[in-house]
Formats: sequence, C-alpha cells, structure tokens
Amino acid sequence: MPTAPASPSWRPRGVVLVALVVLAVLVGLGTAVASIAVHEKSWAWLALALAAPLATAWALPAGWLRAGFGVGWLALLFIGLQTRPEGDFVILSSARGYGLLVGGLVLLVLIIVTLPVRRRAVES
Repeated sequence: MPTAPASPSWRPRGVVLVALVVLAVLVGLGTAVASIAVHEKSWAWLALALAAPLATAWALPAGWLRAGFGVGWLALLFIGLQTRPEGDFVILSSARGYGLLVGGLVLLVLIIVTLPVRRRAVES
C-alpha cells in the first residue's frame, strides 16, 4: 500500500518544538565556539566562521528553530565580548574581531526580519 508523502507544511508543536528549539540553541552555542576560536587565524577562517552560522540560519525554517539557533550563537558571541579576569578579551578589537561582530549583527537582522507575523482575522 503506497503511503502519502509527508506534508511540507508540517510544523512541530508542543514538547517536540521545545526539544528542537533547545537542540537549536545548543547547536548555535557549539557553532559560536568554533567561530570565535578560528576567527583570528586568517581571513579565510573568518569567512568560514561567518558563513557557517549564516548558512545554517538561512537553511533553518523561519520561526522558533532559526531564532533558537541565532540566540545561542549571539549569546556566546556577547559573552566573548566581556573582559576576562586577566584583563583581555576573547574577541579582539581588530578588523577580524569587528568583522565577526558585523556578522553577528547580520545574523540578528536575518532572524528578526524572518520572524513569522501573526495576522489578525479581519472583522466585518
């Protein structure tokens, strides 16, 4: 007996959605660790450090999953901006460090402008 193809409009709900969002946040945190670790090595590594999270965010469906990934990535980026006890920074104030910050802003804008908007029903 042939089965019907899965509906492309299927959206997770409830506990499944919460679990997927938590997983997306954890993947965002892991991607941010990698991005912060390699961004100062060379310009090619900076390009990879920016391409990975932006491509991942673009590939995820708009909504909670994309927002979860972005929040995880941006949270660790902002933690990396804080002064360490030794008095130095994880993200330096160099051209590559500022490039990573600009990439974070682009990711933030991508997440915000693609958030789904709830439309009210028009009352007549």
